[in-house]
Amino acid sequence: MPQMPPDRTPLARIVNPDSVAVIGASDDLGKFGGRVIHYLIRHGYRGRLLPINPNRAVIRGLPAFPGIAAAPGPVDVAILAVPAGTLLREVEACAAAGVGACIVITGKLADAGPEGAALEARVAAAARAAGMRLVGPNCLGILNLADGAMLSSSLALEVERVRAGGIGMVSQSGALMGTLVSLGHRHGAGFSRCVSVGNQADLELCDVLEFLIEDAATRVITLYVEGLKDPARFAPLLRRARAAGKPVLCVKAGRSEAGAQAARSHTASLAGSHAAFAALCREAGAVLLDDPAVMVLAADALDRLPRLPRAGMGCAVIASSGGSTVTTTDMLAQHGLRLGAMGEATRAELRRWMPESHVHLPLDTGSFHDGTSEDGLGACIRAFMRDDDIGAVVVPMTTQPAMAARAALLPPLAREGGRPLLYVMMAGEVGDAARERLREAGFPFYDSVAHALGVLQALEAEAEGRGRAALPPPARPAGLALPEALPRGALTEEEAKRLVAAYGIPVTRERFAATEAEAVAAAEAIGFPVVLKGVSRAVVHKSDLGLVRLGLRDAEALRAAHAALLAAPVPLEGVLVQEMARGEAELILGARHEPGLGPFVLVGTGGIWVEVLRDVQLAPAPLRPEDARAMLRRLALWPVLQGVRGRPALDVEAAVEALVRLSWLAADLGPRLVELDLNPILLRAAGEGCIAVDARATLA
Repeated sequence: MPQMPPDRTPLARIVNPDSVAVIGASDDLGKFGGRVIHYLIRHGYRGRLLPINPNRAVIRGLPAFPGIAAAPGPVDVAILAVPAGTLLREVEACAAAGVGACIVITGKLADAGPEGAALEARVAAAARAAGMRLVGPNCLGILNLADGAMLSSSLALEVERVRAGGIGMVSQSGALMGTLVSLGHRHGAGFSRCVSVGNQADLELCDVLEFLIEDAATRVITLYVEGLKDPARFAPLLRRARAAGKPVLCVKAGRSEAGAQAARSHTASLAGSHAAFAALCREAGAVLLDDPAVMVLAADALDRLPRLPRAGMGCAVIASSGGSTVTTTDMLAQHGLRLGAMGEATRAELRRWMPESHVHLPLDTGSFHDGTSEDGLGACIRAFMRDDDIGAVVVPMTTQPAMAARAALLPPLAREGGRPLLYVMMAGEVGDAARERLREAGFPFYDSVAHALGVLQALEAEAEGRGRAALPPPARPAGLALPEALPRGALTEEEAKRLVAAYGIPVTRERFAATEAEAVAAAEAIGFPVVLKGVSRAVVHKSDLGLVRLGLRDAEALRAAHAALLAAPVPLEGVLVQEMARGEAELILGARHEPGLGPFVLVGTGGIWVEVLRDVQLAPAPLRPEDARAMLRRLALWPVLQGVRGRPALDVEAAVEALVRLSWLAADLGPRLVELDLNPILLRAAGEGCIAVDARATLA
């Protein structure tokens, strides 16, 4: 009987095994098993290699074995490239032989329907019972470039040599992982460990992320995420990576919010799972991107270029082509970037090389007194690198003489200046010599301005995350406590307002009335004009059914409105008589608990157009005041809050205070909070506060 290891095999041993068995090994490169053993040999695997094939005595010059039981142990990792029908038998044989882990390339399991899912569950159970780990199934394995262990069938390994470097990768798509490694290879990027986790029947994305955080060979981490098995682990791991100085870049598949149409509140439809995932990444310091190619190029920049000193800095665009500088500058705003504001010392240096009339950004070196020169180009870039407002330099290069020589100037300038310098080779194949010079120098390059600016946008987000990490944790305002008896289910407006008022959020004065006489008495006590609203737990948006009547100036108007509400096509529990509040702008504040990810708060342009305009920002709760201000600044409504066209500046600090307090309510309620809307909150002129005039909530 083989001796089982006392503990399950650690990931470090799976990634860098001393012995590998390839079940389904073949000489045929058209088969998965053939490519796996071919790539292991081609890329210099140094451990024991054991081909398993009952029909062959020798494969690739190595003795082959009829089954894993016949192979000399111990075996750290078995790679299975077998039909689904034989998979369970082979996994059970590996378990019996004491194999530490199986990498299962075999697909068509849980990814192919109920029958495949049932088979996958049996495979996972067999491995778990024996203490054996699984990678996959439906994966393309592991590329360990740091140690030369290519445990994969990916065609990215067709190149002569894949460069080792500091980029670690976890991907739920094997084919995409190989594509991104190949793309990075073309640009000279280097990888440490790349793991395709497939269906995550055992080892999952967070397990590998945790490994990469501790891995000395990995300096930057990239993730392709389709779904998280254990979402609660994700954000703490992102924060650990940030604390370790390892940027995490992520692409998340699946942006559609299925089921949003059935949501009970604005917040639920606007703050779906993808929006919550994006907000969580931002708060934890990870960079969420749309384009996997930009993710790898940005990771390469973070691995091989200096980092941005801080967020919010401008950039300098410099080239010998006016057309390339102008078009590049035109694209900055699309990526949330801006030109730097040059200081006087920078301007003085530029005057040495060009007329005063041309001393501006973007900079066309064709305006130099003696034409573009290497000395002038270097002097200007050095001046940009010293400027307090310039965080990065972008150099788009068009077809011109001496492209390779010009490109070779840049790597030492970037290292000397200590700021990122992004070189764009805009030409096609005639620029290949310049690209090769940069590859030889270990320096990144980009083939399009869009890719370069996407990378710079990611570097800006990484710097923003570093800055946020330096802030103190959120401080709880004094006197916050949940009411002792909380209602459950859909709350009335009155109940929801009572809940938020307990956390110090201003709400309108109002009274519930069961009869017309009670409504008149309530209005007289509050003071006309008033608002009359129908109360029904079954109605989400009262205005859609005509259940809100505004500006009622006397008892007669109130009685008429009351009669109209009673004629509405829904049964009412009564009416709410409310003061007629006024403000200068309408906000929505919302909160919800996202299963697995925790509590979130939302702020945006409020009122009846909230789901049409969709001008909202989302963040995990609780918040610091700085976080709340940053959310407001990201709104399209922000200029209105600042005061425009003669309108007063509004009480932003009151909105910040309300949002912070709501965030603590969301945090305190935890999973009990399904959703909560304050829409609208009326924001008044600076110093005059804000007030919630409508509220809706559902508690579990």
